Amino acid sequence: MTAAAQITISEETLALLREMGCEGESDDQIIRRLIEERAIVSLDRRWNHILEEDEFYPVEEL
Repeated sequence: MTAAAQITISEETLALLREMGCEGESDDQIIRRLIEERAIVSLDRRWNHILEEDEFYPVEEL
């Protein structure tokens, strides 16, 4: 079994969190999904930066 922890958030933040959830999704599941979605966005930004800013050479030229 996973250890549980508590965090303190305002009622307003809790309401916003639950608005972002899907029916039947627990607060933990909502938070985990948001973290995973944010990680994907962050990785996408990093890759786009590399594609825009770095120079690429054909393998034959290396």
